[in-house]
Amino acid sequence: MPEPAAMLLRLIDRLETFGMAFFFSAALIAGVAQVVARYVFNAGVVWSEQAFVKFTVWACLIGAARAVRDGLHVRVDLFLDRLPPPARRAAELANLAINLAFCGTMLWAALGYLDFLIAVGTTNVESGVPEWVAYLVTPLFLALMCVRYAALLPATLAPPGGNPWQPDGPPPPAPAAR
Repeated sequence: MPEPAAMLLRLIDRLETFGMAFFFSAALIAGVAQVVARYVFNAGVVWSEQAFVKFTVWACLIGAARAVRDGLHVRVDLFLDRLPPPARRAAELANLAINLAFCGTMLWAALGYLDFLIAVGTTNVESGVPEWVAYLVTPLFLALMCVRYAALLPATLAPPGGNPWQPDGPPPPAPAAR
């Protein structure tokens, strides 16, 4: 992989780590604030439930992109593991193409919806925050997913196995039990 691309992917890794930690921490703080306000001060924080949900969803979306990087995203690989390397490479390339097309289409739709929300100019009743701010994470997440799937292409095209998560081929078989 060329050095600038590797540096970009390392930067994305760090941003993902920071984003997940930040949003999960923010969700935790919002949840704890609501519990303390409710049970200690007999009051409530109006925006805390909405913030808790949105921060948790944002952290999970970032985690989904990380799962693609690590080969942990939901996929059916029972048959892929049994295919010979050329067929596996073709199947993995088809998989990446389908995922890139889907994420690209959804990115286009998310940008259109974000543009609509900005044009309408609605704000959330509970928090007073413009609605587009809450939905900004969707196109960012989808762009990140496109980058993650595109980053798997070189390893998929490289010999021997066509498996982007095991570029050196399949793992050796486990030793037989005695």
